[in-house]
Amino acid sequence: MTVNPAPPLLRLADHAVFDPTDEAGVILDTRKDVYLALNATATLMLGAALRFGTVEEVVAHLGELVEAPSGTLEAGVTTLAHQLAQHGLLAPAEEGRP
Repeated sequence: MTVNPAPPLLRLADHAVFDPTDEAGVILDTRKDVYLALNATATLMLGAALRFGTVEEVVAHLGELVEAPSGTLEAGVTTLAHQLAQHGLLAPAEEGRP
């Protein structure tokens, strides 16, 4: 029996392209031909949220990369998710997460 891994915490909308190049990533909104620049920490947060299935996993991974309390990291991931949702960059099922 094969166990399917949990889906990632966040999933970008089909019209959003994430490029984490050079530590400061960007998200291109192909509908509007605009991009959002992310700082290095937000780039790490988004990369982790696109890879891991729970807030706890994302925070644990970020804790290995960034020296910050887990509560601060969790709040940052939540804030980032809300900002992406406000810009219409998350897949519809993801808008209420994390």
